[in-house]
Amino acid sequence: MLAKTLKRAGIGFLLGVVIGYALSVLMGLDNPDVFISVPPRLLTLTGSVPVSQILQGLFSGIYGAVCFATMSFYKIERWPLALATGAHCAVIVLLYIPVGLFLGWLNSPLEILIVAGCQLVGFFIIWLIMNAIYKKQVKELNEMQEQFSQRKK
Repeated sequence: MLAKTLKRAGIGFLLGVVIGYALSVLMGLDNPDVFISVPPRLLTLTGSVPVSQILQGLFSGIYGAVCFATMSFYKIERWPLALATGAHCAVIVLLYIPVGLFLGWLNSPLEILIVAGCQLVGFFIIWLIMNAIYKKQVKELNEMQEQFSQRKK
């Protein structure tokens, strides 16, 4: 499981970098006069575009790596689906807030609440879908077991 988790983390890192830069480009389009490839807050903090870009890539990559690596929570067989989903959600939401504040993706307490709320709703929907899928699979397995035991008699 460790190898698969590390592979997920690597893929997540790469996707995190790409998504982080995409967010910054979209945010940079906000001002038609001057295009800045990094969030203004991060640029103000570092004072340098190259340093800001490196930090942006690093932090968004780390966020992506953690998001993907913690998908392994769902593979822990002794954890119920609700615990795995809750733990995954908690890690993602609690990590997003400091990364989002540092990188300038979040600018106010209201934005933090909106993003956290959207993430919570998203995870609840994921849990509902996964729960329905697992219930269907359990029902199918029970039906197969019943058919097998009837044939055996």
